Formats: sequence, structure tokens, C-alpha cells
Amino acid sequence: DVLRSNIRGNIGFIFATNCQLDDIREVLAKHVRDSAAKSGQMAKANLSLPAGPTGMDPSQTAFFQALNIGTKIVKGQIELVSEFPILKQ
Repeated sequence: DVLRSNIRGNIGFIFATNCQLDDIREVLAKHVRDSAAKSGQMAKANLSLPAGPTGMDPSQTAFFQALNIGTKIVKGQIELVSEFPILKQ
């Protein structure tokens, strides 16, 4: 019961009796995967949308307006007026 009360979140147990802790760390390091970004997490790199054409048709301007991203319509497609930062370190 003491162990069960201290377990929270996504936790996995590794039962190993015939190897060293370094061996386990090495195997786990090979299988690390990136996960989806969540609000409030620290970014690993800066990322921004470049200014210029998006290839999207003008009916989708509401998407950019909801995010306060400046756009204009040029030659039947949405174009970003200026670079827009998405992620900051």
C-alpha cells in the first residue's frame, strides 16, 4: 500500500536481476521519443512561421484571425504579412 500511494502519472517498472543500472539507461536512451508539445512546456528550439504565401485559400483567414496573425490575400491565396513566432526557448 505504501508503494501504491506514491505512484502517480505515467510510470513504468523495470525488473532486472542480471544487469547493471548503466545497461538499463543505455537501452532506455535508445528508445526515447519526442512527444507532442503542450502549453507551458519549454521549447527545445525557436520556431516561427515565415512571412510569405501559405498556399491556403482565402476562406481560411478566420484561422489566422483567431490567432492574431496578420495576413493579406495575394493572387487568390493567404499570405502572412510578417514572420510570426510560434515557439520560443
